[in-house]
Amino acid sequence: MEAESGKTLFISGGTGGVGAMAIPIAKAKGLTVITNGNVSNKKRVIKLGADQFIDYKTENYTQILSQIDYVLDTLGGIETEKQMGILKKDGRLVSLRGMPNGAFAKRMNLPKWKQLLFGLVGRKFDQLANKYGVTYDFVFVEANGRQLQEISDLFTKLQVKSSIDSVYSFEQINEALDKVAHGHSQGKTVISFDKTK
Repeated sequence: MEAESGKTLFISGGTGGVGAMAIPIAKAKGLTVITNGNVSNKKRVIKLGADQFIDYKTENYTQILSQIDYVLDTLGGIETEKQMGILKKDGRLVSLRGMPNGAFAKRMNLPKWKQLLFGLVGRKFDQLANKYGVTYDFVFVEANGRQLQEISDLFTKLQVKSSIDSVYSFEQINEALDKVAHGHSQGKTVISFDKTK
């Protein structure tokens, strides 16, 4: 997401592993960062640099926030449209969990037939974005050496550490998958192949 310094970013569900990485990056780029999640994670995300925290159990971000410049959607589903509603006109929502659209297919230089297919599949999100006067982008993480090096350098400079929630042995893989499936992690869930653990 090309973001302009001085603007505001809302990271939905920013208490997880993605938020833990996105918050320091956004702060380093000069953004005001707002996130929501379980209040048990408030201190951690504030320490990472979040300027405002919204407890999703007691507060409704759609009633608190408006005129937001950017949204990083880590939740998808019905939250995507709600997040479009808090953006200012010409705001931008970047979704990690939504549906690919035609613009995504063009950016990825996919064949014309795939661009058409994704254009049809993602039409609902494009129509919603048009309704709210905002931009919808789906992001698929791809290997990009220059960007990875830039992020690595930034993390080194800021001394950002990966947010690891728990480590499971390979034999415990089903428990790890269960934890991830239920969305209760406060960071990344790691599978260790080390026989000594």
